[in-house]
Amino acid sequence: MDDSGKIKPYIAHLDAQLAKLRPEIAKFTEKSLDEQLLLLKDDRAKLDLSNRYAYVLSSLLFAYLKLHDVKDLGPVKQELGRVKKYMDLARQLDQKEVNREKAEEESQKRAKNMIRSALDGRSSAPAISKVHFQGKHTKFSDEPKESKEAPQPESTIPNSSKKQGKVSKKATN
Repeated sequence: MDDSGKIKPYIAHLDAQLAKLRPEIAKFTEKSLDEQLLLLKDDRAKLDLSNRYAYVLSSLLFAYLKLHDVKDLGPVKQELGRVKKYMDLARQLDQKEVNREKAEEESQKRAKNMIRSALDGRSSAPAISKVHFQGKHTKFSDEPKESKEAPQPESTIPNSSKKQGKVSKKATN
C-alpha cells in the first residue's frame, strides 16, 4: 500500500497534463486539416500547420504505443525524425529570411550614409589612413645599418679636388 501513495502524485500530474492537452487537441479536431489549410492564405502558415499536425499525431501515437508496451517503435521514431527534419528545414528557411532582411537593411543603411556623406561634401572615412599604407611601404630608420657585406673602398680622389655643388655637362669621351 505504500507504493500507491508514492505513485498517486505522478498520476495526478499526468491527469493535469492530459487536461491541458484536451483543448489543444480539440483545436485540431474541430475542422479537418484540409479545411484549416484552405482558411490560411500564407504558405508559411500552411507549412507550420502541416508540421504541427504531423508532430502531434506522431507523438501521440508514440505515447500510445509506449503506454501499451509495444516493443517495435522503429517506424514511429523514423516518422518523428522525418517530421523533425521538416521542422528544422522550416526554421532554416525562417533564418535565411531574417538574415536576408538584416543584410538588406545594412545595405540600405550603408547606401544612405554614403549618399549623405557625398551630398555633405564630407567623407565618413579619413582621406589617409593606416589601411592605405599597410604592407606597401618600407620604413627607413635614420641610423645607418651596418651591412654584412664587404666594406666599400673609399674614393681615391682627394677631398680638396672634388667640386661641390656643381655638375659639369661636358661629356667625357
